[in-house]
Amino acid sequence: MKTKMLDDKIREDIISAATGVFETYGLVKVTMLDISQASKKARSSLYYYFKNKTEVFDAVVEKKMKEVFDSCSAMLSKEASLTDNMETYHINKLKAIKDMVRQYSLVFRDLRHDPSLLFLKMRFMLEDENALIDKVLRWAIEKKEIKEMSVQDSRFLAETMVVALRSFEQEIVLFDRFPNFEEKLTWVIAIFCNGLK
Repeated sequence: MKTKMLDDKIREDIISAATGVFETYGLVKVTMLDISQASKKARSSLYYYFKNKTEVFDAVVEKKMKEVFDSCSAMLSKEASLTDNMETYHINKLKAIKDMVRQYSLVFRDLRHDPSLLFLKMRFMLEDENALIDKVLRWAIEKKEIKEMSVQDSRFLAETMVVALRSFEQEIVLFDRFPNFEEKLTWVIAIFCNGLK
């Protein structure tokens, strides 16, 4: 048990150090040696926890996306309306992602050269987000705010909404479109929620 805790701490130390390295140098220029030096861990230790730079980067992205997801999902309430919950979650999520894009501008510059890589990174937390939106839909059904639907239909609807809004997020992140995204997002969510009544 002690070894597992130590392994987890070392892994977290590496991820934290790598986060700063990626912020400073972007993705392309960073090497495992840079991460090793920043984390004050021997390269052999680094390779014990991660096969390569991509695995380290994936761990950083996953941690950052989990932080955004946890923060935004904590804002939701069973008592709030479907529209309020959807707006609260998605607007705050997009604001957090835009802040990340500014903070890690060099990383996103590198990712823009390979949109397929960015697309893969944006799929982190997809299942969790689908489940969260499904839960919000189920709350609205319980309150009779929207029409009754089967569990399969609410899951499908949640996945559809998540995929649609993630496409919107990609346009903002990749191409810096929709500078006043809050207004557009509110409008799209209103259409979605009103269509379920």
